Amino acid sequence: MFNDAERSILNELADVLIPRSKEFPSASEAGVAGDGLDQVLTSRPDLLERLKTLLTCAKDRNPSDVVDEWRSADSDKFGLLAEMVSGAYFLNPGVCAAIGYHGQVPQPILSASDNLDSELLQPVIKRGAIYRPSETK
Repeated sequence: MFNDAERSILNELADVLIPRSKEFPSASEAGVAGDGLDQVLTSRPDLLERLKTLLTCAKDRNPSDVVDEWRSADSDKFGLLAEMVSGAYFLNPGVCAAIGYHGQVPQPILSASDNLDSELLQPVIKRGAIYRPSETK
């Protein structure tokens, strides 16, 4: 889908958005233009052609200048880049661990008595059942 040159451009743009910090890897270190890109496109194949066009526009240009230009003057391009980069970044297991996100895990459903305020239900209970019987055929 994407060649090495396109992935390199994406890495450079992504690192402008998400540079390395003490606690977190940069976007390129998190594999945004590698596995991250492939994972995002698995879920959002509709972004592929738009992203290719975006990378073509950024070719042979300073990544910081490109991101600044898009941020201030082309919200569609900036939005696409930001959506793709952040989506791929937060799919990285190391990033998830660093922010303390362990994914979706099963959680028990609290019993009804724990969730309901009996005072709120009293008017409904006093009113009694109201419904229209359905017609049976």
